[in-house]
Amino acid sequence: VPKAQRVVDSYYVQLQIHTVESLEALHTALAEFHANKDVLMELLIHEHFNIPKLHQLTHYIQSISLFGAADGFNTELPECLHIKFAKNTYRASNKQDYEEQMVLWLQH
Repeated sequence: VPKAQRVVDSYYVQLQIHTVESLEALHTALAEFHANKDVLMELLIHEHFNIPKLHQLTHYIQSISLFGAADGFNTELPECLHIKFAKNTYRASNKQDYEEQMVLWLQH
């Protein structure tokens, strides 16, 4: 669990300026988390780690290296789109064979 906390504590992507050292520290924190996250599932703290925000962290180092600091970036738009196109679409289905219904609903 302390390893997972380190990812949160070392949320380097919010820095306004990055150095090679800060990106290496982020890489190390993410690697330690992924190496130890199974413990959280074994302890029934978390069922899975198929979490879009967590996955997105794996792309930050390259993005920051290419485009600069990610200050001001947020996930509000993707979350809004997820609600609009996934959650609301699912709710419009009859919950049986919902994938096909969702595709048809989105086409209209």
